[in-house]
Amino acid sequence: MRQLQKIRQYQRLTVHYGFTPKLTTLGEVAEVALCSERHARTLLRQLSESGWLSWRAQAGRGHRATLHCLVTTSELSAPLMHACLEKGDYQSALQLADGDPASLHHIITPFLGGKWLKHQPTLRIPWYRPLTSLHPARHRRRAEQHIICAVHAGLTRYEPGQAQPVADLAHHWACSDDGLRWHFYLRSGAHWHNGQPLSDDDILSAVQQLLADPARNSGLLHIDAVTLVAPWCLAVYLHAPDALLAHRLAHPVCRLPHPRQPEVGAGPFAIARHHSHFLRLERQPWYFASHPLLHAIEFWRTGTVADKPAWITVGKGSAPQEAVTSTSGGFAWLMMNAGLPAPLAAWLRQTALALNQLCFGKREDLQIHTEILPGLRVPTLPAPSDIDLPPRLKLVCYNTPELRELAETWRLQLQPHGCELHIEWKDRDGWYAPDTLADADLLLGDHLATGMAAFALAEWFVYEPAWATALGEAGWEAAKQQLMQNSDSEAHFHAYLTPFFQHLLAEGRCTPLFHYRYRINALENVQDMVLTAGGWLDFTRAWLPPAAGL
Repeated sequence: MRQLQKIRQYQRLTVHYGFTPKLTTLGEVAEVALCSERHARTLLRQLSESGWLSWRAQAGRGHRATLHCLVTTSELSAPLMHACLEKGDYQSALQLADGDPASLHHIITPFLGGKWLKHQPTLRIPWYRPLTSLHPARHRRRAEQHIICAVHAGLTRYEPGQAQPVADLAHHWACSDDGLRWHFYLRSGAHWHNGQPLSDDDILSAVQQLLADPARNSGLLHIDAVTLVAPWCLAVYLHAPDALLAHRLAHPVCRLPHPRQPEVGAGPFAIARHHSHFLRLERQPWYFASHPLLHAIEFWRTGTVADKPAWITVGKGSAPQEAVTSTSGGFAWLMMNAGLPAPLAAWLRQTALALNQLCFGKREDLQIHTEILPGLRVPTLPAPSDIDLPPRLKLVCYNTPELRELAETWRLQLQPHGCELHIEWKDRDGWYAPDTLADADLLLGDHLATGMAAFALAEWFVYEPAWATALGEAGWEAAKQQLMQNSDSEAHFHAYLTPFFQHLLAEGRCTPLFHYRYRINALENVQDMVLTAGGWLDFTRAWLPPAAGL
């Protein structure tokens, strides 16, 4: 953008010369503006005609001229930022803000929410942090998981409000009587986002990549082989019966990117642009199912992690026209190393629960009375009134604002008892790195629920590495085998799951702390807000009323 370049060059002049008259030469101006002397002469004329500066040259070679910068760059950039945001050019607006989203915050609000841009319905969502890789993997965060489900299709998927998975790339499926062989009958005529026809060989290759990826395959290790037994018919062979395989394949981690171009998917939206501060998804014209009514969805970064909102707001203003809420089946939790002495573990657990009440008891966006399955509440466990604390304990904590607050409060409380709580903060990538949690005494983390609550809880147990610390590696592997042995039918699974977790809670192996309450405020035209199990707006259902004048 030529205007942006001109502002950048003027900004260099203001930094070098300030806002008082200064003697200089054309050569010096060219050096500061990073251009030739010929272009510097043109630039000075243009800036002078615009009223940005005055330039008074003196006749004669070698005489110095007077340069006086008259306006600040913020006065110049604000109108241009408005013009860029009006057109949806967030990247140029961000450049004008020197790459700082916080400095855009005060002017960006009117451009958020549901907007008609070039006669196309566009939803712009403010976000507080960069959105990381959108390739399916176990350690993606909640927003990334939701976007992955919008970009990539799977063999099956979850539909909001339905406990059972529904057809996606497989239009239906069947399981043998012994539960060891599944047939997935695939859709023909579908396309990737790049327009390339989606073949049954593509689906087979994508599934084989899923099964070979340690970051994605932990819940699928009972699959012996996958093959095409007929055109558009995928056969999956198991060495243990599993009535819940369709549920497992509906998880975001099992979405299937293009086997050779991993950013290309076959879901309802394609990635149009993805930068650290900006993400744009566009409706995929070749999508095989019902087409979304929104043309595009944009995430605009407007702040920092410290600005994380309690509620997600889609739009502008202060009072929502409509809000939808849900309480997550997932929860934040405390686990302890299996090697800690039982009295010490009991005292620390009781302390953590008291601090949880103190820190979050009055928070509207958190629910501290946890029930991880219907009727399964956290038991009250006895704790000694006095205990000798060790001089040092190590806490590994997943890096969210709530868990940071709890961990820091805990550290301060233990100090007067002569116990130093050493805290290591981990993001999703760091949390799942090998041996990250092995030597921790205490663990604070969270479980993100997707789909059916009971099944999501079992999947969390299978994938969460903290259980190896809480149960010991051998104990964790044995418990996972027990879960799989009771997955031969949905009836057996549900009958086994509640006592399975009841036993873990009664032993204090895991202590749930709080559920997240999700709320999405719609403030600018957004209609049909339906929340997914992960607390996000279902992008495929939302729509905007006609723009004024249409």
